[in-house]
Amino acid sequence: MEYKYDIALSFAGEDREYVDKVAQILKENGIKVFYDRFEEVDLWGKDLGIHFDYVYRRQSKYFVPFISENYEKKVWTNYEVRTAIARAIENKEEYILPVRFDKTELDGIRSTLGYLDISETSPEELSNKILKKLGSEVNIPIPEKEEPKGNIYLTSYLNINGYSNREIMIGVTVTNTVNDFRYFNSPYFKISRPIHGDADTFQLLNITSQIQFPKRMEYGEQYQVMYNLKEAFLEDLKKMKGQKVTLTAIVNTTVGEKFYSNAMDIDMLFFGK
Repeated sequence: MEYKYDIALSFAGEDREYVDKVAQILKENGIKVFYDRFEEVDLWGKDLGIHFDYVYRRQSKYFVPFISENYEKKVWTNYEVRTAIARAIENKEEYILPVRFDKTELDGIRSTLGYLDISETSPEELSNKILKKLGSEVNIPIPEKEEPKGNIYLTSYLNINGYSNREIMIGVTVTNTVNDFRYFNSPYFKISRPIHGDADTFQLLNITSQIQFPKRMEYGEQYQVMYNLKEAFLEDLKKMKGQKVTLTAIVNTTVGEKFYSNAMDIDMLFFGK
């Protein structure tokens, strides 16, 4: 069957920025996309209820709902997805291709229906997947993901006490440079080469600082924590000395932000030893 649109996009206005990028990329790659901003003149003066019903039931090969908490609350998105569900039932075909920004579930879309979690997927990556689904040639450059920067500055350093009985410590300093308060969790660490198996993240428990986490910090406020490194742990690290293995501190906030420190070469722990 010949369709006017290869794909129809359904989304909440709050998620438009993401969806707009997907629509633009698909259009640039020759895909016929039903996206409201591409249809402004055609939609002008139409009874949208009747028109959308026709588009979603008869004119689109696939329907992609961008499911989110916002999507579930909107009148129009609920109308659109119900129309799409009716089409899927009538034709008994693979038609609805759900993607999820979060864990929101919609009435009528079975939990067994395969979906894509796009909470950590860029518009470029999703567009690539849609193109593959449509059987089109994929030629979208995907930007390299950068580690989160900005807002919170972390610094890792070490402190060696004494000479006969050297005590090696790692310190992490966290500064809130967000123009708002935040609740910060205790740091954890990532090593560039796993110590055992494939586990490359861990927590240090021998903390010398008396801080209750999560810690509320106002703008400009800072906390500092120090960790004693156990001899067994140091022996494991020492085996990787001279191999350019690095250690990075990571801190989450209770609203889901994640921030990384500078990468510290573990050789610094054994300076002079």
